[in-house]
Amino acid sequence: MIKIALDMMGGDNAPSSNIGGVVEFLAENNNSTKIYLVGKSNDIIKQLELFPKIKSENFEIIDASEIVEFSDRPSRILKEKPDSSMIKSIDLLKNNVVDAVVSAGNTGCLLASSFFTLGTIENVKRPALVAFIPSENGNFLICDAGANSSAKPIHLLQFSRMASLYIHNQLNIEQPKIGLLNIGSEKGKGNELAKESHSLMEEHLEGFIGNIESRYIFDGKADIIVCDGFTGNIVLKLIEGMAEYNLGLISSKLNLDDNTKIDNIKKIYNYEEYGATPILGVKGLVLKSHGSSSKLSIKNALKTAEKLHKFNLINKFEKLSL
Repeated sequence: MIKIALDMMGGDNAPSSNIGGVVEFLAENNNSTKIYLVGKSNDIIKQLELFPKIKSENFEIIDASEIVEFSDRPSRILKEKPDSSMIKSIDLLKNNVVDAVVSAGNTGCLLASSFFTLGTIENVKRPALVAFIPSENGNFLICDAGANSSAKPIHLLQFSRMASLYIHNQLNIEQPKIGLLNIGSEKGKGNELAKESHSLMEEHLEGFIGNIESRYIFDGKADIIVCDGFTGNIVLKLIEGMAEYNLGLISSKLNLDDNTKIDNIKKIYNYEEYGATPILGVKGLVLKSHGSSSKLSIKNALKTAEKLHKFNLINKFEKLSL
């Protein structure tokens, strides 16, 4: 049986959306996975009372008296809130009680607590975040999407290799194409990080296609867009904002009676369809969900955690030549 710890107090809509996601996940799961509900037990029990048909053997409540807020500082979270639902979830993973952790809580705190509690896979210098983005020819991946505000060329090379293995599992792409985000496509373009990274990747990275400008990332030329986390997070949030704005604008201007087509487009751009993505490089399966996750997002996050555990992602990272 697969065991997953869910940070019940993480996210804007917690704990109600988290419980809703668990209920829908277990309804489709056929008892092959057990969920550890980590958080304030009284709040969790109140939410569970709304779903009397849920089987108690499919979950276990782990009490945690503290909550990691979005305003909490990552550098102090382990000392200041050791009994928080996030920290206790990661402790369960460290002690081999569970196989994976899912949280929609503070990204910085999740990264820091995972890094310092679990450590990194051997030879991994920095963990990284990834994010799926829809495009004309399917989905592509941004890495790093926010874990490292600064990076070195060796970090981008390692991000590329870990992201390549991950997208191979998720989208069944045999040899992912990897592009380096830059201000121009020519080899000599960009700052020192871009120039040095290009040279390193060109020599050592299979599937590297060179630089790619931000205006071309939706063309489907690259399966993975690699950059530092500061740049990646700005790109990610710009895409989210533009997608929401443009879909709303189109819908309002067209005054459609039948919004089926608009709804189908919204579904493509909906992060909830993907649920969560793992923190690449830490020594344990930790998945980050969007801070505004609904029950659909949490359900899909649990599905992704289950899938990645079955794929044995961490073990494959450990065998990867970085």
